[in-house]
Amino acid sequence: MFHQWIQTVKGALKDIERKYPASPPAERERLRERFFQIKRVCDNLLEAWADIEDQIARLAREHPELAEEGEELEGEFELDEMVVRRFRQGQGFYQLNMFVEAEEAFREVVEEEPEFLLGRMYLALSHFQKGKMDEAHRHFQLIASTTNHDVFIAFAHHMMGCVRVREGDERGAIRQFRKALSYRQNEGDTWFNLGACHYRLGEYHEAIPCFYQALLLDENDGESMWMLANCHRKLKQWDSVAYWRMMAFEKTDSLQVMETIARDYEEMGETEKAISWYRKILSRDARWIAAYQGMGWNTWVAGRGREALAWLKKGLSLAPGDPDLLFTYAWILLEHGDVGKVEAIINRIPVEWSEQPLWLVIRSRVFTHRTNFEEAQLAAERVIEQEKPRIRALGHYQLGRVLLEKGDAARAASHFRKARDLDSGWKDPLFYEGVCHMLEGRPEETRNCWTELVRS
Repeated sequence: MFHQWIQTVKGALKDIERKYPASPPAERERLRERFFQIKRVCDNLLEAWADIEDQIARLAREHPELAEEGEELEGEFELDEMVVRRFRQGQGFYQLNMFVEAEEAFREVVEEEPEFLLGRMYLALSHFQKGKMDEAHRHFQLIASTTNHDVFIAFAHHMMGCVRVREGDERGAIRQFRKALSYRQNEGDTWFNLGACHYRLGEYHEAIPCFYQALLLDENDGESMWMLANCHRKLKQWDSVAYWRMMAFEKTDSLQVMETIARDYEEMGETEKAISWYRKILSRDARWIAAYQGMGWNTWVAGRGREALAWLKKGLSLAPGDPDLLFTYAWILLEHGDVGKVEAIINRIPVEWSEQPLWLVIRSRVFTHRTNFEEAQLAAERVIEQEKPRIRALGHYQLGRVLLEKGDAARAASHFRKARDLDSGWKDPLFYEGVCHMLEGRPEETRNCWTELVRS
């Protein structure tokens, strides 16, 4: 029963951690009260546990036959009963995510018994949880270099890999995870983390075997299935994406997985299937904001403009400051020619948003509508300067639109081609390049563009 209660508390704290940052004020207040209720209960529990430990220690002193003077932990050596008590208290704190108190307890344990590896391991983990990466790494390195137990060595290298991930050193993390696997091959978490490093580095072919290894060790690992789908998505291997995404959904029944399935169909151009999955999400959770953005965008793509705006307004009524909703709403309003409303939105958004690439595109389009071509061109050129290829493609596309409006079809065509080079699956630049060729009196090149458009 106690273990079940611990798991319930952990689940509640994770729920608060997930919901609190994006919640509206009223919901935040409810989550804050829930957090303090949990904290009060845990504080009372720890006080009661300390009393119990005192009673155990007193009985052991008064009646030695009830227990031996020391207690053996992990088969290492005999520990003084006070060290054991402090270690157990530290474990209690750690399990309740009270890492400040846990760190203090385990520091005392290590000071008293520096060769007690399990105490040092928990101290290192407490440092890690508190974000003290240098201290955590130092203790994990000490453990790896002083023990002969493979399980301790492997775990220490695994955690040094996690430290490197926190520090943004993916290559260093890969070396540590591989070192851990050289001691213990059958560690699913290490295989998963190794795959995740390769994934973040864009090395999808290297990541895939790691996630397969994790699945071989745990056939119900829905997270590895989800990451396999992500890898195949990056490689545009859509059959494998669909298979692993559905497998992940069957294992996890997760709204997050449902959202990724919807986005997969969106990217594949299967708009109605995307809409169907977004509807399923909202039938499960009417406050899942990303689903309103998905419904708005895909119903607009399907040619249902009024319905699209209605979905976006509903989403904005729940999350007025959501950047994705606002951007999609502004984009569709521009397509409807409602420039005034878009300008009002731009005037209300935070200043830092207005300098983001997608909002620069919106501003460029507004300037184009107002025939302020110079400002429109400057905004589009700033998007072209961005690092991500797809964002640069959007900048070239927008600059092409600006130049086309100015009557400079030849230069516009070159930017539409650059947009296609950066994002080969995007059809709109191909259509407008055909328009440019037609205006320039090159019907054969127009026909080539539009024939390719139909084939794709």
